[in-house]
Amino acid sequence: MYWAPNWPWKKDHDATIVVLREAVAIQDTLKYDEPADWFFPVRESLGAALLMNGDPTGAEKVFRDDLDRNPRNPRSLWGLHQVLLQQKREYEAGFVQKEFEASWKGKSQALKLDDLV
Repeated sequence: MYWAPNWPWKKDHDATIVVLREAVAIQDTLKYDEPADWFFPVRESLGAALLMNGDPTGAEKVFRDDLDRNPRNPRSLWGLHQVLLQQKREYEAGFVQKEFEASWKGKSQALKLDDLV
C-alpha cells in the first residue's frame, strides 16, 4: 500500500493507530454502495499496525471484526493467520490458512505485513 510521504507510520506508531481508528470509524458510517466508496477495509491497515506495534490481541479483534463485515477477505484472513502464529495458536492458524488459500487470488504473490499498512 502506498501512503503519502508524511504518513506517520514510519515515525510515530501510536499516531498512526489513532489515525487508523478514526478512519475505521468514518468508514463504518459510509452507506452501502456499488462500487464501494472506499476500495479496501481500513481495518486491514489498523490490524497490521496493531500487530507491528506489539498488540496481537487488539490486532486479532480488528481482523475478526473485518471478517464479520467482509467475509473471506483474504488480506484480513492473512493478517489473522499472522496474529495466531505470533500467539502460538498453530491449530487455529491452520484453519485460517486454509480459508486464506481458498480466497486468495494472488497465488503467485506472497503477502507481507507491510502490504497491509
